[in-house]
Amino acid sequence: MPHLSPASANALRAVSLEALRGFECSARTLSFTAAAQELCLTQSAVSKQVKSLEDVLGVALFLRGAKGLSLTAEGRQLYDATRAALGQLGDAVDRVLVASRVSIAVTTTPSFASLWLVPKLARFQALAPDIDVRVDASEAYANLEREGFDLAIRLAAPVANEAPLLQERLMLVAAPALAARIATSADLASAPLLVFHDPAGRFPWMSWSEWLTRLQLARSPRQPCLYFSQYEHVLNAAAQGAGVAIGRTPLVLPLLGSGKLGVVLPGHVEYGMTYRIVEAPSARPGVRRFREWLEAELAAEVLG
Repeated sequence: MPHLSPASANALRAVSLEALRGFECSARTLSFTAAAQELCLTQSAVSKQVKSLEDVLGVALFLRGAKGLSLTAEGRQLYDATRAALGQLGDAVDRVLVASRVSIAVTTTPSFASLWLVPKLARFQALAPDIDVRVDASEAYANLEREGFDLAIRLAAPVANEAPLLQERLMLVAAPALAARIATSADLASAPLLVFHDPAGRFPWMSWSEWLTRLQLARSPRQPCLYFSQYEHVLNAAAQGAGVAIGRTPLVLPLLGSGKLGVVLPGHVEYGMTYRIVEAPSARPGVRRFREWLEAELAAEVLG
């Protein structure tokens, strides 16, 4: 701890940090008005801060003239020291704040990220404001360790005798007005179909051919179709009344809950893939809290 003379120790005890900030800003701008705007204070408040500093030190820090402010020799000396000290203090505070925060990286599919995870992240932020979350949305399976991810939320085929974290339920959905007009399977033949375009056949459970077969319907070449490469676009088009989509829980639940979509032919529900959480072996601190929150949110969807 630096040695302080009794006089300087007494002076520093009488000086507030706000007064030093007001002085530094006034000295830098040579204007009480500009300093007040920067600090979101009144011009009078800044002027009083500087006056209190001058009273404690017993010297004038500014020359107040018709052309504005200028620093005295003592004011210049104090300004140089205050600017350096406040800069060092700000750097130290930044380092402490950064060190106290935790950052985790999560990878999942684009549809799960945009339709389910991102809208719920504000809840996690409220519960864990000290944890930053980076979300990577990709259909590719990332190597968590190599690519720097802590957690992956993935879809996988159901495994016999294993209770999944959450299994998709598949149902047909449409805007409420359109859904109300489809009372039987035959009524579906005249409705536009919204198709998740999957030329590689990676997602057969999203195939309209399979759904039409289950409903004992033949595909009509006259039936209009709209094709989308992103599943969230399929649901958005359905909510706008463009046609009937294959809905997947939990992704479709927010739109069903808000009334933007309704279930078409509610007696026909199928089961799809299961959700699993994969954690990197060297996951960073904070991952457990995020995983517990995520599991609770997904469990709530099952109960709902």
